[in-house]
Amino acid sequence: MKNVMIFGDSNTWGWDPSNDLVDVIRRLPDEVRWAGVLQNELGNDYKVITEGLNGRTTVWDDPIEEYRCGKQHIIPLLDSHAPLDLVIIMIGTNDLKCRYTVTAQDIANGASLILDKTLAQVGAFGPDGPKVLFIAPPPLGPIEEGVFSMMFAGNREKSIEMARFYQGVAESRGVPFFDAATVAKVSAIDGLHLGADGHAALGKAVAAEVKKILG
Repeated sequence: MKNVMIFGDSNTWGWDPSNDLVDVIRRLPDEVRWAGVLQNELGNDYKVITEGLNGRTTVWDDPIEEYRCGKQHIIPLLDSHAPLDLVIIMIGTNDLKCRYTVTAQDIANGASLILDKTLAQVGAFGPDGPKVLFIAPPPLGPIEEGVFSMMFAGNREKSIEMARFYQGVAESRGVPFFDAATVAKVSAIDGLHLGADGHAALGKAVAAEVKKILG
């Protein structure tokens, strides 16, 4: 069995776009989330390990939502789930929050630190060594009318710019790259999170990429 770990944020955790931040937070069912779709597409020869955390950033310490800094999480998670055959990294959306005031290039550079830490943690991988799929997260949709309008205000264009910087990071490290925006869009409900259709499209597309990498 080949072990594949996903390192991500709320779009990996499975946040339901209809959450209103008042009632109890709802999570999409396992089989609906893109990780679950990926597992179904890959079959029993693969084990998909999902490490998604709401609010997770690349390298920033959130003064409001504490314990969300991705660069502090990646090594413990790699070691916890070792040995791994592949790590999928899709993170950066939360860096778009207004409280961080960083550029699209800064966000990609933050994600690159997580990528570098992953590639350097050789002992967490099997005999074939570190393998990583680096994914640019889907950009924001129309967010002005949703519950996250104030939190992400004015950063839609920045989110669209991120993919080209992510691709540059991947190419400079010689790792496979995938742009989630080529197959999936976030829900129009909150402009931030994938709906069921987006999860399905992303899970199927990533499965094809995983098979290319691991055979």
